[in-house]
Amino acid sequence: MKIYLSGSITGSAEDAIVGWRRKVLELLPRTVEVFDPTALPFDSIAGYLQQENPTEALQRLRHGMLVVDRNKHLIRSSDVVLANFLHADHASIGSIGELFWANAFRVPIVIVREQTGNVHDHAMLNAIASIVTSTLEDGCKAALNMFHAETRLGRRNVSRTTPSQVRTSHRS
Repeated sequence: MKIYLSGSITGSAEDAIVGWRRKVLELLPRTVEVFDPTALPFDSIAGYLQQENPTEALQRLRHGMLVVDRNKHLIRSSDVVLANFLHADHASIGSIGELFWANAFRVPIVIVREQTGNVHDHAMLNAIASIVTSTLEDGCKAALNMFHAETRLGRRNVSRTTPSQVRTSHRS
């Protein structure tokens, strides 16, 4: 099983960018292959907030083109996309784009966000989500349970549970 991790990068602090991804790696069984775009160099600078000279703008554009090509390929190769928007204080444009790619490639989407008050609680995102959960643990369980994989999540056994046994809400 291959899971792609999507979440805010631009304008976020490094611990917010990588901290939840580390937790997901701890939660998922080692047999799951995880595609983490932050494993390679990433740009968290909000470019619109600073003045760029033409050379800097071209470098940022080239980096963006590389990231788009790489991430699109990784998403197409994934079995599921796990998107974390917990505690988001701004919309994640890149992650939203990734979710629409996943939808176009018919890759299931698990969104993790607060049930209310989250900027990513949007009709279009809710419509393309396979499931919406409010904790990373439940998001990981949901991703694994989509394929009824007999796995071990953290210290708990997860074995052929149905989606109704996972405390989640669908398109809430």
